[in-house]
Amino acid sequence: MLLSQVLRDLYLHGMEYCLFFSPGEGHPVFSKDQIISVLEKGEGERSVSELTKLCPSFSTLEDLLEKNVLGKQSELLVLKDSDLRILPVSSILGMAGGEVEAGVPLWWDAPLPFVSWAGGRFSANRKAAEVLNGIPVPRREGPEFLCEVSGGKCFLFREIHPAVYLVDDVSEDMGNAREMTWWAAVGKAFVSHLRGKGCSVEKTTEAPSSADDELDQVLACVWDEDILGYLRVKDGKKS
Repeated sequence: MLLSQVLRDLYLHGMEYCLFFSPGEGHPVFSKDQIISVLEKGEGERSVSELTKLCPSFSTLEDLLEKNVLGKQSELLVLKDSDLRILPVSSILGMAGGEVEAGVPLWWDAPLPFVSWAGGRFSANRKAAEVLNGIPVPRREGPEFLCEVSGGKCFLFREIHPAVYLVDDVSEDMGNAREMTWWAAVGKAFVSHLRGKGCSVEKTTEAPSSADDELDQVLACVWDEDILGYLRVKDGKKS
């Protein structure tokens, strides 16, 4: 990202400070005026990664907190690599303990359920911890996979970032699918039983009429109060 873009975003969001997420350097913080000063020297097309060299008089996040220039509820424009987000200082301090170091993106604490296997270690954000109820999940192959856990729960994981997956609780959908599969199997068993007794069984979409042969039985096939069709059963022994 270029310095000119950072300044544009500061004005766009009405922010006074930007922070470069760099725990090793104490999280350098630059004011809007400092960036303007650098741009006035014709350095607007330089990368943000060079700002600490172009403006060596920066302060760290800890310095500004000690001087009460910033508080824990102060919001900053936070940059890490090409990722940009507005965060309160309290969130930045919470992420400094290693979650982002392990490869978790800055939007990790968004109110959506994310899990990660970055660095070979499973972790879940607050929302995912609620959804999974603290159950660790082994990583499977592919960008999308299902995982069934104890208690009849089933979760769908979809990769949205390297090693980061969005979690969906699909237990109800899977339960409905199992119910449909069960009744489909019951239907097949029933038809096989009738044919084994010599009956003729045919599918039809037409409702029975009074002109139907009295020897025929027409059974309505209903699912969720909707008629999906009919089974016409004729006893071959009586025909």
